Amino acid sequence: MSFKRLKHALIGVAVAATVSVSAMLSGCTIETSHPRARITVEFNNTEYVMEYTLYRNMYPQTVRHFIELAEAGFYDNTIIHDYTTNDLYGGGFAYNSDAYSEAISDGSMDDYLDNPSYYLEDDYNQLFEAGKLTPSVYKDNGYTYDKNGNMIWNDGEALSTLYGEFKNNGHIVENGQRGSEYGALKMFYNTKIVEDSASAQVLVKTAGGQMLMCEYQYNSATSLFALQVGNSSSLSTSSYVTFAYLSDDEDEAALDDLTDAIADYIDDEYNSDSDYTVTVSTTVDRYEEIGEQATEEEYSVPKLPIIIKSVKITKY
Repeated sequence: MSFKRLKHALIGVAVAATVSVSAMLSGCTIETSHPRARITVEFNNTEYVMEYTLYRNMYPQTVRHFIELAEAGFYDNTIIHDYTTNDLYGGGFAYNSDAYSEAISDGSMDDYLDNPSYYLEDDYNQLFEAGKLTPSVYKDNGYTYDKNGNMIWNDGEALSTLYGEFKNNGHIVENGQRGSEYGALKMFYNTKIVEDSASAQVLVKTAGGQMLMCEYQYNSATSLFALQVGNSSSLSTSSYVTFAYLSDDEDEAALDDLTDAIADYIDDEYNSDSDYTVTVSTTVDRYEEIGEQATEEEYSVPKLPIIIKSVKITKY
């Protein structure tokens, strides 16, 4: 494919990358189109087990990333750090029962989230540096031309973030895709502070090996995910990768049991969802390389923890 004709379209904008199933299958090594993951959540001393079907045929790099993190045990014994009515956010902070309880009781949850023993950005980057996570996003080091006048991108430094495989980032799934629905899992990214959006561009490598120039904002996910627990969500499929769904009715029933248990606990102990949580401001994205500044986020942390006990891949 000649990049010469695309030069002007590529600079500063995301290029549509229509992805067919055959292209994705040829672009990465896989064993099945729909791997599975078993997620065990503990709430109030009771475990809830849900099996998920991962859509690698539509979102190959996102699913590979999630599997690599799960295989490394990254998600085990982590917390839901941000509780909302429609989505539970996790994948960024470890659980320590004594420290968590103390932080809730004495109003120091901000210290808990800032503690490097529990904030897992160091752990994530160590996995990346050790080669445990496959890169898909690179710094833009410019381009040269081959003897035929085709544009060749210079190899740039690999970033630890993930290519956003969704519509607003140029990833189009042929024959449509499933929407945002109850129980869905989504890779999540915090909103970035980028003063000069024109310079905040990165190269991404698609599953088929094509290099595209895209906005960094959409390619900045690391380990965070959102579990949809409502019938609607603010995280649309056009801007977030919805890569996994509950496998069957039994798994939906398990999630129902979990959400019912949380609702019952709130009814018994508090007046509302907001009373069940403590609002905490914390610094995230401390190793920001493109925006070059960390981001301040506000989380609604549950007073009684919702714990991701384990994420295990059961089918590859």
